[in-house]
Amino acid sequence: MSRAVTTDSRTEPGHEVPGPVPDGPEPAVEEKAGTEEKTGNRARPQLMVLLAVCCLALGGVFVRISEVGPVATGGYRSLLAAPMLLGMSLAAARRTRVNATAPTASGADGPGTAARIGRRDQFLIVLGGLFLAADLCLWNISFLHTSLAEANLLANLVPFIIAPLCFLLFGDRLPWRLALPALLALAGLYILVILGTGLDPQHLRGDLLALATAVFYALFLVVAKGLRERHEATRIMATLSLVCGVACFGVAALLGESLWPTSAKGWLVLIALAVTSQLLGQTLMAHAVKFLPLQLAALFVLLQPVAAAIYGLVLFDQRLSLVQMAGIGVLLVSIFWAKNLLEGRK
Repeated sequence: MSRAVTTDSRTEPGHEVPGPVPDGPEPAVEEKAGTEEKTGNRARPQLMVLLAVCCLALGGVFVRISEVGPVATGGYRSLLAAPMLLGMSLAAARRTRVNATAPTASGADGPGTAARIGRRDQFLIVLGGLFLAADLCLWNISFLHTSLAEANLLANLVPFIIAPLCFLLFGDRLPWRLALPALLALAGLYILVILGTGLDPQHLRGDLLALATAVFYALFLVVAKGLRERHEATRIMATLSLVCGVACFGVAALLGESLWPTSAKGWLVLIALAVTSQLLGQTLMAHAVKFLPLQLAALFVLLQPVAAAIYGLVLFDQRLSLVQMAGIGVLLVSIFWAKNLLEGRK
């Protein structure tokens, strides 16, 4: 997806104005045009984020209709996406080699080839892939026990887990300003999980699995962040996806799940899952958020549980009670508040 054009020197064919610009209210007109162009340039990333959110929220839908088990579905999601990510990584490496052969404006050599992955990073890739596999295994199983909306929402509680993890692993200072959003999140969890479900064992199990998903995804992000600082992003994601896929299939075999689709429709579901959730959703999101204010990007990301709730209602008749909707609303506010604080926003 190409970057939105933001130049102001563009003129339409047949509308060139020769000669000096006359005096008058032209600057105001130019300022208005610039504002309209800026608004238009921001509208495109907003549409991309909305599309990404809709794609990411489809994950639970495909898990529910898949012919193979939920853990095996996660394995296919990762393995089918890995060759596409590897192709993107090879294309990026090829561009790097081309740039390396071309001198820069100062006469120096261009950037070098991709760095080798050392033993320490190889260990981190395996560890990160296992964390991602645990995340997918638990999350996919949770879709079978709780609503799509709750599974997506509870898995988004990562901001409240990252801070204590960094404190325990790296000795980072705890951001005490997160205390109020965390208390609000606990109130939302109580409303949603305790009051909203009436402690139904199956529903409670799904909610707890979705909460555990957030823990393993936070661990994955901690590992992946260091890897992506040293290596090209698609290269790392491709190798992480391979490890994740193999681990998911190992767990699925131990659980006795069905591992092989029995029809063409079953294969189409798995391919659609890999393309929409693993590739299209993540790629669009990563590209679009670079052109949006952090607060606006965080708000759009929180629309994923909303989209999942719509899918659940339309496709599976998953109706939320008023108490559950109240709990979801409180949790959305707490997550948005926490994200803005972590991003340095008031």
